[in-house]
Amino acid sequence: MIKKLLCLLQATMVLTLFSLSFVSCGDKNDEPNPGPTPGPGTEIKVTLPASVDVVKGEDCRIDGENTLQTSDLIYLINGGTIKSCPVTEAASDHFSFRLPENFEGGNYRVDVKRGDRRVQIGNLTINIVAAKIEIQPGTTIYGVVESAEGPIAGVVVSDGKEVVTTDEKGVYQMKSDKSTGYVFISVPSGYECALNGAFPDHYRKLVSSVSVPENQSFSLAKVDQNNYKVLFLGDMHLANRAKGGTASNADNTQFKGIAKDINSYVASNSGKRVYAITLGDMTWDLYWYSCNFDLAEYKKLLNEQLKGLAVYHTIGNHDNDMNAIGQFNAKNPFAVNVAPPYYSFNIGGVHYVVLDNIDCEKYVGGGDANRDNQVAGKIYAPQFDWLKKDLAYVDKSTPVVVTMHVPVYSDSKPGAFTARLYSQEVLSAFAGYNVHYVTGHTHRNYNVLPGNSGNTANVHEHNVGAICSDWWWSGAKTPGYLMAPDGTPAGYAVWDVTGKDFKYIYKTAGKGEDFQFRSYDLNSLSFSESDVEGGVSSKFSGDFTNMIADYRGTGKNEVLINVWNYNTNWTVSVKTADGKDLNVNHVSAYDPLHIYANVFKRWSSKDTSKPIGSTTKDHHFFKVVAPDADTDLVITVKDEFGHAWTENMQRPKALNDANYKIDLK
Repeated sequence: MIKKLLCLLQATMVLTLFSLSFVSCGDKNDEPNPGPTPGPGTEIKVTLPASVDVVKGEDCRIDGENTLQTSDLIYLINGGTIKSCPVTEAASDHFSFRLPENFEGGNYRVDVKRGDRRVQIGNLTINIVAAKIEIQPGTTIYGVVESAEGPIAGVVVSDGKEVVTTDEKGVYQMKSDKSTGYVFISVPSGYECALNGAFPDHYRKLVSSVSVPENQSFSLAKVDQNNYKVLFLGDMHLANRAKGGTASNADNTQFKGIAKDINSYVASNSGKRVYAITLGDMTWDLYWYSCNFDLAEYKKLLNEQLKGLAVYHTIGNHDNDMNAIGQFNAKNPFAVNVAPPYYSFNIGGVHYVVLDNIDCEKYVGGGDANRDNQVAGKIYAPQFDWLKKDLAYVDKSTPVVVTMHVPVYSDSKPGAFTARLYSQEVLSAFAGYNVHYVTGHTHRNYNVLPGNSGNTANVHEHNVGAICSDWWWSGAKTPGYLMAPDGTPAGYAVWDVTGKDFKYIYKTAGKGEDFQFRSYDLNSLSFSESDVEGGVSSKFSGDFTNMIADYRGTGKNEVLINVWNYNTNWTVSVKTADGKDLNVNHVSAYDPLHIYANVFKRWSSKDTSKPIGSTTKDHHFFKVVAPDADTDLVITVKDEFGHAWTENMQRPKALNDANYKIDLK
């Protein structure tokens, strides 16, 4: 945890050597036993800092009180590896030791060996640098940002409060109070970070007290980003629920099928750079405790399942610690394991900003009920100060993509949108920029365009359906039918970015990009209360009656079309097989396939509340009336980028049509 890391203070350690038979002559694979409790012996005083910079090829010098001798050995221990380093210089105010050839630096436990005695003296971060940095007065964090081609000037660096840039030598220096516990770079255009599994190395956890300047340097790789893809991954809600003894929705198992599809998609685009950004709620804080599946377990699972893909992360309401007290403690697990709660980076000609709009300032501890103190959709104040500084380095001609968990707009009926309670603050913060907001939280798909009813800010918003769809329930109860409550099949958004231009699409997992809608022949549906296993609770019988009202096989010759990624620039047209145009109405509806896959299997007379993930009425549906029950139809959907998708719908079409099922194994 960051708080523990911050306790690694510079201190003078008075240590007593003790007897031990271990002898080291170089790198070893087994960590030496630190030995018994020290007994009487030679006293040694060493001032050991939290970190030290060492010019490549030179000895490591430690300044401060010292009684080491040149006959002593230093052991640097990291995991199971031990590096033996001779002391080359020893004086009362410093000592030096020689590092192994090709030493790369890192975090080490430090032991001293004198004769047949050895003692642990502390921990040390050793930074291998090209040249020593002359630290300016007041600097607490500094470092170099470089690539194989040399130092990178003008890189924006921040601790979430202060914002600085690197100079012509790639050096930055920051007067930070270290209160956030981390520092990050806004990765510059044309560069990539190294990956820790699927996690970009774009931020560092701080390890020293505020009084100790520490080196946090970054190495980047230069790449061509003129044309690339970004995958936006909505709510995952990974919890390994079966492990906790709760009703299993096979979340982690089903996720592996989604991950397989993502890996396949990335591999099929091997000639193009591909990145990903999550949209929050990767986990579920309730199950951090009841199932022992927290953010660290999520990180492990993601690294196991996704290969060769850089995944940036957005924090969601369920990624905050429900047992925490206060904002910092609620978000600290995310900052330690995943990413800063808010930050920025650049890819090609686009500036990406990740914001945290889950305010946990009123958290008081106490578990699940603590989430009632969350303010979802509110960006807590410090971000606006940081954001103003960050955007000062972004030209107004540069498009900005902003990810947050909770949407900016909500929709109430087809084509009608309303800015949410706290949205005006964030809309004002980006005034003058060409902004696309990408959000999650709702487990639905909808798109807001400039000029849509209620959108007066001239911005775009893309609310992306959830990876977990309906919290994994439809796929668990009816395998092959994993879909969200609005009928959106499990999947993710795919953006093609060329320079400053976007093209976006929703990709269903297990299907190609040409799968953009489903059609339902309502004549073939005959739903009733008896379809629910065990019957419907009288408490919800009215809700259920409304839900299935259009699906009682009334013979009205109606066809319903769910176009889940629809926006008002799209067109939906329907013709009879002989070319007659039919009138298409934009309507709100319940997706009948989701009712079949989820509600029929999960509602029962025992329910006292609607099960999570039940079918919801949504607004990306279209309805036509065919001339009769047997007339085949030609359905064509077009987007604003020139894509056209057509289904030759053969009627009657039953709900158990094999084309509805999607195999994610």
